Amino acid sequence: MLTDTLSLKIEIEEIKKKLQNQDKNIELVFNYLDELITKQEEVRSRKPIGYKNQN
Repeated sequence: MLTDTLSLKIEIEEIKKKLQNQDKNIELVFNYLDELITKQEEVRSRKPIGYKNQN
């Protein structure tokens, strides 16, 4: 029984480590998304290219 509980504790610790890594990865993804959103807001308007109407 002692070895069973020990193996369960080890498995639980491994699961905890995986969850912590996933939390870090998710946080990183959200940080990148925030950066992309701010870059889109800062995009400069371009001068139009092409023919101009002479009205």
